[in-house]
Amino acid sequence: MTKISYSVGEEFGAIYWSAAEEFSELRGKTFKLGDMEAVEIEKMDNFSLVARILLSAVAGATIQHLLDKKIDSDEIFQHGTFRIE
Repeated sequence: MTKISYSVGEEFGAIYWSAAEEFSELRGKTFKLGDMEAVEIEKMDNFSLVARILLSAVAGATIQHLLDKKIDSDEIFQHGTFRIE
């Protein structure tokens, strides 16, 4: 499993990615949720295609988790970050 830690304002927590994908390119890096639009991820040519697909999936899961917790979407996209552990 891979731990995805997130922070939005005063909200801190983690979700766990249970599928056995390879996260080595992304591990140890922090990303801004506001930068996770598909067009922005596509520009990240320092990552492989597979890593960018995983990044998009993890960002989507993290955003959905935060929305389910009733965190304001503006707060998520303006101040939210996540880190792949």
